[in-house]
Amino acid sequence: MSEPASVMVVEDEKELASLFKAFLERMGYEPITFTDPIMALEFFKQGTKEFSLILTDLRMPEMSGLDLAAEIRKINEKIKIILITAFMVEDLMISETYKIAKIDDIVQKPVKISALKEIIENVLQRD
Repeated sequence: MSEPASVMVVEDEKELASLFKAFLERMGYEPITFTDPIMALEFFKQGTKEFSLILTDLRMPEMSGLDLAAEIRKINEKIKIILITAFMVEDLMISETYKIAKIDDIVQKPVKISALKEIIENVLQRD
C-alpha cells in the first residue's frame, strides 16, 4: 500500500488552514499547514519532506501565493501548485509572476469543497 500524497497548505487565516487540513485528511492526503508563507518556503527549501502538491492562498502578508509559487518553481519545476483566490482569475493570468509560477489550477473563493476535491484529483493525475 502506498503512502498518502503530501500536500503543503499555505493559508494565513488559521481557521481556513484548519478546514483545508481536515478536508485533505478526509480525502486521504497528508497535509502540512503553514500560516506564514516565508516559513513554508523555508521548510520547502530544507527538503526534509517531499510534497505532491502545494495549495496556497494568493493574498497573504509578507509574500503572496504567486511569489511563493515562483520561488518553489525555482527549486522544483514539476511540483503541482493550486492557487486559491477571491480575485478575478483573468486579472491574475496576465501577470508576469503568474507565468513564472506556472500555476496548475486556480480555485475561486468562496471555496466549494466538491470543486476543490475535483481540482486536486485532476491536477495530481497530470504528468
